[in-house]
Amino acid sequence: MLKEKIADRFLSSAKSIETDRSRCLRMRYNRNSCSECTGMCRSGAITIHEDVHILADNCTECMLCVSACPSDCFDIQSFDFHSVLVRLRRIKNLVPVPVLGCNIKNDIQAHVKTPCLGFLSEEHILSLSVFLDTGLHINMTECGRCKNSFIVDVIEERVKNIKAKNLNLPGNISLINDGKNLGYGDAGYDRRGFFSTVKNLTFLQAAEFFERDDTVPASQSYSDKKIPAKREFLNRILAYKKSNNSGLLENYYFTVHASEDCDNCFACVGMCPSGALKIEVTGEGRKLSFSSALCNGCNLCHNFCFRGALRIEKGFSGVNPFERIIAYQHQ
Repeated sequence: MLKEKIADRFLSSAKSIETDRSRCLRMRYNRNSCSECTGMCRSGAITIHEDVHILADNCTECMLCVSACPSDCFDIQSFDFHSVLVRLRRIKNLVPVPVLGCNIKNDIQAHVKTPCLGFLSEEHILSLSVFLDTGLHINMTECGRCKNSFIVDVIEERVKNIKAKNLNLPGNISLINDGKNLGYGDAGYDRRGFFSTVKNLTFLQAAEFFERDDTVPASQSYSDKKIPAKREFLNRILAYKKSNNSGLLENYYFTVHASEDCDNCFACVGMCPSGALKIEVTGEGRKLSFSSALCNGCNLCHNFCFRGALRIEKGFSGVNPFERIIAYQHQ
């Protein structure tokens, strides 16, 4: 009986990617043409018609759909990147260099193992660089021999893109393809290491890495507003760095402008999946306000505006991306 239960559990969790159709831009508005996930999928496992489907027999669990989707339509079951940061941060002063690797093979050397490394978006890599300021090795020594070997070029390109933006990040992320260059070492806890761990844990608590509540069932309502995890990581980087953020704001944040053609229908507010757009009522009338910290640049508001009054511009040049600004005020 126990063996049967274990087998059932294994079979039921064989495919570890969850989908939330309410997050899919094309499900929210059928004229949207987003193809980030299907463009990344090498096995043709994703179909988007009446729903978002992953063909289990085709899917190789490369996780590129997870990293590519701008609005978190795809998620990895029982995986929390916050905990990855915590565990790596915990041992960063106890080893030559923390090592991140995948769990495809048991003998892969890594202090923390995750599903296929294809989940690493630019935002994930930025988070690792900032919060692991002593450096990090990503063990990709087995990736070239894996069925998902194509992720190597994708991740290398993402790291290259980050470096090209000259963001002045404190950490040094190294993609290790040759085991001779891997700085893996066992973590030993002496008295100094113990207090260092406590200090790091306190830092992460202050940075709000423990604020997630996974006991609340995830909603799949189109009316719910949800900030994508990748946007959340960027916001936490901004809150932590507090200086020299111009590169992040220029490359990863957005600004919404509304022209005089706006007729105050505010349909864009309902269409926005993250709550970046909001109606504010004052004595001067109703205003369309915008939060750059919540906007993922999905362009749904522009697509859905019947009058073509909204425009999304890459980059934020305001004072504080966490404060709402007025996109347009109806007279």
